[in-house]
Amino acid sequence: MPKKKKKIVARSIPKIKAANLQKNYSRAYAPFLLKEHVLPLILFCCFSISLYIQTINFEYALDDTMVITENKFTQQGVKGIGDIFKYESFRGYLGRQSGKLTGERYRPLSIASFAIEKSLFGSNKAISHLINVLLYALTGMLLYRVLLFMFPGDKHNKDRKWFFSIPFLATSFFLIHPLHVEVVANIKGRDEIFAFMGEMGVLYFSFKYLYEKKTKYLLFSFLLFSAAIFSKEGAITFIAIVPLTAYFFSRTSMWERLIVILPVVLGTLVYLIARVYAIGYLFDNTEVPDLINNPFYGMSFGEKTATIFYTLLLYLKLLIFPHPLTHDYYPYQIPVMNWTQWQPLLSLGLHIAIIVLIIRNWKRKTILGYTAAFYLLALSIVSNLVVPIGTSMNERFVYHASLGFCIALAWFINIGFEKNKQLRPVAAALLIILFPGFFIRTLLRVPDWRNNTTLDSAAIKYSPNSARANCFYAINIWQNVYMKLPSNTPAGRRKAVLDSLNPYFEKSIKLIPNYYAAMGMNAAVAAEYHKLDHNYDKLITRFEDINRSGCSEKFIIQYLEYLNNIVSLRSDAEKLLNYYSRMKEFYKINFPETGFLQDYQRLYTSLYQRIQTMNQ
Repeated sequence: MPKKKKKIVARSIPKIKAANLQKNYSRAYAPFLLKEHVLPLILFCCFSISLYIQTINFEYALDDTMVITENKFTQQGVKGIGDIFKYESFRGYLGRQSGKLTGERYRPLSIASFAIEKSLFGSNKAISHLINVLLYALTGMLLYRVLLFMFPGDKHNKDRKWFFSIPFLATSFFLIHPLHVEVVANIKGRDEIFAFMGEMGVLYFSFKYLYEKKTKYLLFSFLLFSAAIFSKEGAITFIAIVPLTAYFFSRTSMWERLIVILPVVLGTLVYLIARVYAIGYLFDNTEVPDLINNPFYGMSFGEKTATIFYTLLLYLKLLIFPHPLTHDYYPYQIPVMNWTQWQPLLSLGLHIAIIVLIIRNWKRKTILGYTAAFYLLALSIVSNLVVPIGTSMNERFVYHASLGFCIALAWFINIGFEKNKQLRPVAAALLIILFPGFFIRTLLRVPDWRNNTTLDSAAIKYSPNSARANCFYAINIWQNVYMKLPSNTPAGRRKAVLDSLNPYFEKSIKLIPNYYAAMGMNAAVAAEYHKLDHNYDKLITRFEDINRSGCSEKFIIQYLEYLNNIVSLRSDAEKLLNYYSRMKEFYKINFPETGFLQDYQRLYTSLYQRIQTMNQ
């Protein structure tokens, strides 16, 4: 009896093969009839709009300043589009090529869309958010259409429920997944939306070509892939994903599968030529000596690889259990890991298992084999294993790869409800728990993106060990509370606000001692404290710590010039003179090429002349 039961269990998960399209050709490749699919399409719109329509009341946030509000090319409207395509993507914001990220960034298409919006609607953030929402709904429709090519079903099976089909379930899970909030709620995330839409278009026309052999579909594929890669360079992974999909979901020859890659290869070459023209080089292996833009700076090879595999484990965890969510994974929210810790080892084991799964299912062309390969390929370019991306991880990075997870999840639920009754309780549990769970979690996460204040408040809650999160949270209090205090505000109230933000600056500096943004604000806070308590010892200690960290903070010089003119006690002036002497020696030895040596010499001379007239 036990053996018999074992055989039944072994058959409980059927070996579903993907390459069945030719049996259902009329179903899969017939025109996309609105009558047949109107309800799923309406639901996709409802999912997208109900979750994200609230964003039309949101403000610009995070990187929107770099690509929209403070980008001089975008602000020129359509007149700036030429420069948007001509130069590196941060040039319109910085006025020069950034040099802050390895390899720079060239993503002109989404920025050009913002320029067009500027000409048509002015600086209307509600319109920008609405466009993102509508594009996301359209993404669901395109994804559903592509999945119908891959999983056409059987129109003669009257018992088959469309709401348990893989295309409907996978698209639904994709649209409601909480990891996608950053892409939709942040206007700048349009680069990801454009890229994904282009990628789906490439798959659509690749299938059309494979079964109709019309050259025009290769042209359409080229145009859509160009749109994808000019929006986000991560679309380059479709050089592998297109033939992978053709292999698993069509009975075509190797030569035919190679042909559908040609538009992708050509689009990549066009992009790389444009990128070299805009940036000046193809690859740059120069290491950026800045932890904020290079979180692996100073790590050994073992530490770097262990930390990367730790982030890959977090991606897997967040796909299944998307909590907590944050936009800030900067040092050291992602801690430095090593191979003696269990998390990197577990991650390595899981990813080896995924690769083994792909290899074992390659010839059988199973759904799980395809989804696993899709996931790894799409994630590879943003994993830091292939190229450095300037940060440890981000939730938006898994946007494209999450499709593999959503298809696998939909497949299992579909099996439970339509193929194997023994799996139905498990499939039902997944559907009942995950669908409303994802929907509610997304609904709760979206308001965090209302503005920078809400975003920073959420980040400090879930990224307490990020130097950037601590710094930005303190800056938010400084700008929106302290700097807005009336001029007649009592000293006690001013000090209370400074006391509320100061620990965050201190923690930020403790995490990254030479973090320039935190150091600069630390100097400003020290000056405000000094205005209240006139404690020269405390002020000098803070200023000297900032100087010795290597940060070039001009505000310190400006405030010291102010003090030189108002200091009234000789004892305080002597403290300043001693400080100036120490700084002259420090800059003479360590940074003689900067102008700070001359600045402190000038401050010393000015105060020395004035001190002669002071009383003890």
